[in-house]
Amino acid sequence: MCAQRRDQPDKSSGRGGLPWIGAGVGALLLAGGVIWWGLERPPRADAKSGLNDPAMVRLLEESRELEREFARIRQNRTPAEADLVLLQQSIAKQREWMEATGSTEAEQQQRLRELEALHDDAWQRSTIARSAAAEAEGRALLAGGKKTDAVAPLRRALDLQRLLNQRAEGGSGRDLPRETMLAQEIERLEAEPIAVELAAATAEAERLRDADRTAEALAAYHRAHELQLRLNREFARTQLASLGNLEKLETEIATLESVPLLREVMDLSSRAAEAQGRGASPEAVALFAQAGLAQQKLNRDFPRSRHVSAERIEALEVARQTELSAEPARRVAQLEREVAAKLRAGDPAGVPELLREGAELQDAMAARLPRSRRLDPELRLKFNYLYLNRDALEPVLRVVAGQFRPVPGGGGQMLRTEVPQRLYTLVMRTNPSRQAGDDLPVESVSLPEAGEFCRRLSWLLGRTVRLPTEAEYRAALGTAPQGESLLAAVWSQERSDDRPQPVGAAVANAAGFHDLLGNVAEWLSPASADAEATQVAGGSYAEPAAGLAQVPLVTRQGLERARTIGFRVVVE
Repeated sequence: MCAQRRDQPDKSSGRGGLPWIGAGVGALLLAGGVIWWGLERPPRADAKSGLNDPAMVRLLEESRELEREFARIRQNRTPAEADLVLLQQSIAKQREWMEATGSTEAEQQQRLRELEALHDDAWQRSTIARSAAAEAEGRALLAGGKKTDAVAPLRRALDLQRLLNQRAEGGSGRDLPRETMLAQEIERLEAEPIAVELAAATAEAERLRDADRTAEALAAYHRAHELQLRLNREFARTQLASLGNLEKLETEIATLESVPLLREVMDLSSRAAEAQGRGASPEAVALFAQAGLAQQKLNRDFPRSRHVSAERIEALEVARQTELSAEPARRVAQLEREVAAKLRAGDPAGVPELLREGAELQDAMAARLPRSRRLDPELRLKFNYLYLNRDALEPVLRVVAGQFRPVPGGGGQMLRTEVPQRLYTLVMRTNPSRQAGDDLPVESVSLPEAGEFCRRLSWLLGRTVRLPTEAEYRAALGTAPQGESLLAAVWSQERSDDRPQPVGAAVANAAGFHDLLGNVAEWLSPASADAEATQVAGGSYAEPAAGLAQVPLVTRQGLERARTIGFRVVVE
C-alpha cells in the first residue's frame, strides 16, 4: 500500500516525480546500511525473541524437566551421586539459555541460584551419606577382625570428609574432628603390622644377643631400627612412633658394634695387671696406656654404646700413673722412715738433705702424675713443712728434751707442763696468746689449732702426738691435793695475780706433772674427729682454789678462744 502511494505523483508539490526519486534513493541507502550492519554483527536473540525461538524454548523446557525429574527422585529417596548429574545438566542448560538469550531477568537469575543451592545441598547430603556408609563398612570389618580390609572403606570415608571440610562456604557436613579421628585410626591400622614386625625383630635380636651371636643380633637390631624409623616417619601421630625406642635400638646396635673394642680394652688391662704382678713395670705402664687409648676410641666411635665409660678411662690412667710412680713412691717411703728414725733419736744431722729430696720427689710426682694412687697429700705436706722449717728441728728437739713423763697405768708419755709459748711458736710460726711470754703457757687457742699443733709436732718428733684423753688426764693427776697443800701447789685466783704463770713454776705432783689444776685449763681429746665440742679440764688461774679442788671438767665449743684455756700433749 505504501509502495502504491509512492508510485503516485505528488500533485500538491508542483514538482512532478522528483520527491519520489529522493525517497527511493533514501530507501536504498537505508536498506544497504541494514545489510552492512547485519554482516558486521552476528544475529543475537533477545529475551523476547528467545521465548518464541523453538530451540530456546526447548532448551529451557529441558532444564526444567531435568529439575522436575530430580525433584521426583527426592520425594522417593535420598539422591545418589549419579542423580546429581540431572541437576548438573539442568544448571548447564539454564546457563546456556541465559547466555544465548542475553537474559538478565531477575526471575531467571534467581532460578539459576536456586538450582546451584539445590545441587550444593544435595551434594553435601549425598557425600555425608556416602562417607558414613563407608565408615560403617570399615567398622563392620574391624568388628570381624579384618583390620587390613577395613582400611580401604575407612580411607574412602576420610577422603569424602576431607572434601566436605575443604568447601570454602562450609556447611552441615563440615567436621574437622571426624577427619582427624579417621586419619589417626587409618594410620594406626596401617602402622600396626609394622609394629608387630618390629616387636618380633626386637625379640629375635635380644635372643641372639643373649646367645652371644653378635653378627646375627646386629642384623636383627638393624631391621628393628629401620621399622621404627618408618613408624616415626610415616605414622608420627600414632602412639607407635617412639623416639625413645629408636634411641634404645641405636644404643643396642652401638653396644654390639663396640664389643670388639671392649674386648681389646679388657685384654690389655688384664695383661697390664699380670705385668704388674711379676714386677714388669715398664710393660704394665705401656699396656695401661694402650688400654686407655682403646677405650677412648670406643667412646669416640660409639657414643651411644653402653660400654662407653669415662670412668674406665680415668681408672686406666690412674693405674698407669700409679705404676709410673712406683719407684719414686718407694724412695719417698724410705726417706720418711729414715727421717722419722733420726728425729725419734733426737739427731737432726743430715735430715734437711733427706727432706729436700723427699719434697722434690713428691712435688715432681704431683706435677707429672697427679692421678697416681701413690700420691699421699699428707706425706707431701709433711715433707714440705719439715723442709721449710728445717731450722726449727734442733730447737724443737731441745725444748722438748726430757719434758715428757709416762702416764701412770698407760702406754703414752705426757708433756709434764702445759705447752709453753716458746714451743708453740717454733712449731706453728705464730702465737695467739693475749699475755705473751716464752715460758708462759699458750692460751687463747682453739681446739682445731691445738689439733694442728699436735699434727706438726708429730712430724717434728717422728712420733704420734695428740691431746690427752680424760682417762689419761685423771691418771696423770692422781689424787687432787686439798687444803693448804692445794693452795701451795696450784696457780689459783688466790695467788696468781689474775694472770698465767710460767709453766713448771708450781710444785710437780707425785707423777712429775705440773699445773694439771690451775694456771690455764686444758683441751682434752674430742670423742671424734668431727666433734664440734669437747671437754676442758683442770680449771684456771681465774678460779678459786676451792673450785679447783673439785677437778673442774666442762664442755666447751671447739672454736672457742679464751685467755684461760691452753693444752698439753701426749706422745705415743
